[in-house]
Amino acid sequence: MGKRKLMKDRYRRFSFLSDMEGIKNAIGEMHGKFFPKQPVLNQDAHLTDAHPLPDEAWFIQTLKDKIANHPDNVMDYPFYGEPFYEEPLVGFVRGNDPILEQYKEIIGPHHFTPYEIMRWQAENNGVKPPASEELSVISFVMPLSPKTKRDNAAAVDWLSERWAQTRLLGEIFSQTIVREIVTDLMGRGILAVSPDVTPLFNKKRYPKVGWASPWSHRHMAYAAGLGTFGMHDFMITEKGAAVRFGSFVVNLKLKPNRKRSEDIHAYCRHYQGIECMQCAKRCPVEAITAQKAHDKEACAQRVGKSIPYCNKHYHIFIYGCGLCATGVPCESEIPKPLQRGVL
Repeated sequence: MGKRKLMKDRYRRFSFLSDMEGIKNAIGEMHGKFFPKQPVLNQDAHLTDAHPLPDEAWFIQTLKDKIANHPDNVMDYPFYGEPFYEEPLVGFVRGNDPILEQYKEIIGPHHFTPYEIMRWQAENNGVKPPASEELSVISFVMPLSPKTKRDNAAAVDWLSERWAQTRLLGEIFSQTIVREIVTDLMGRGILAVSPDVTPLFNKKRYPKVGWASPWSHRHMAYAAGLGTFGMHDFMITEKGAAVRFGSFVVNLKLKPNRKRSEDIHAYCRHYQGIECMQCAKRCPVEAITAQKAHDKEACAQRVGKSIPYCNKHYHIFIYGCGLCATGVPCESEIPKPLQRGVL
């Protein structure tokens, strides 16, 4: 996406037509268009004492610094100056972890492995694709601001304004900082790629899982041990479910730093036999039930209808909801009965 002009002291007029970056973002997510060109690999680069090989600590600190200090981690009018996100969680998974190949069965054959997306990047740069065991995925979790969670927890029918801004501008910000990191690495001669800003990325209906993309940040977070899935299909992390995710692939052997739960629902009260169903009560279209869990099609239809609402009331071109992830026990933490031995 291009640089979106922030509105500091007034709303954008005629956002349905004038919010070009919002429109491009929506089209980009669906069809893999309007993303900036991929950075070029510097094949003449050499490691030096000033620029050593990045390690796990470098990625953790770099992501923390960018979210804490980046000028784009800021909301639009009428919340100008407020940050989208708080300090992130960061995890790593090796490119040859068996679960990444299993995702082709769990999610579908359309889902990329790290090798497949890195092969695309390598071939674009005229170099041999690295083997899976030479790759790692960096996954990160960005907790939403307390004000955003508070507002969305108070919402009943449609997403709150702060949530809508985070869904649009916060996503563009996430893509921006990953692009900066990938560009830095490519400049050092290290192959790297962010799958969700390539022409290969899209969202569409698939026979097995309904609406999905060929690269799932949530599933990468699970693989990296950052959380497990809830009944609402949000990922429940130690910072809760009211978060957003990012991930990218690098040609480095990074050591996993978190233990992945074998139970994909380990932090969900309902699936652990504890009375809850609070996320179902929050859904305005009853898309979450004990019998069918999360009805992705009903959810998608409701989310799609939020576009005119956001344009009319918030003057931005975006869709979203997130009601089931706020005002619930897993909003900001792993529910307390399930925390023992987790963190």
